[in-house]
Amino acid sequence: MLSWIGNPQITPRRFLFLDRDGVINWDRRDYVKSWNEFEFCPDSLAALRHLYQHHVGVIVVSNQSALNRGYIDWASFWHMHRQVIHHIREAGGDILAAFYCPHRPDEGCSCRKPLPGMLWAAAKLFSITLQSAAMIGDRATDVLTARNAGCRAVLLERVRPDDSTSELAGPDSCVPDDSFPSLLDAALALYGDTPA
Repeated sequence: MLSWIGNPQITPRRFLFLDRDGVINWDRRDYVKSWNEFEFCPDSLAALRHLYQHHVGVIVVSNQSALNRGYIDWASFWHMHRQVIHHIREAGGDILAAFYCPHRPDEGCSCRKPLPGMLWAAAKLFSITLQSAAMIGDRATDVLTARNAGCRAVLLERVRPDDSTSELAGPDSCVPDDSFPSLLDAALALYGDTPA
């Protein structure tokens, strides 16, 4: 598991776990491999600004198996991460921390979603009561991760640039507690529409 801890300018009152690809930025079938391929979703910077204004500690939890698959090198990965944080801060938002799983599915790690390892690590570090936190993602694995950690499971059902929508199939445990068409809609619904 990889982790990055920010330098927050606020004291979070609540905590929110966010998937990255498909939530903050558009996902790609061939993986987001460089900053040149990274494209923020149209609403995500405004949503992150709203969350920051409401003292919500945003923690990114993301499977990034492109690293161990050899599709992206470590230097490019961390360069992309730094650029993402820079642009979020320029837009008035912030990220409290980021946890990444670099493992392929066949490696049998304890951090790859839908296992809750990354959320447990964050909860221990920041003394988070997971039952009071939410997780927003765009796939069934994100819903299952939230369920496995005991968080509120929120699904984004946004239409992707390739005109496909999020795929949600499987057992009843994949049914989210809430679903929204965008991250901004979710942020406004979950954390109010007036800054703290």
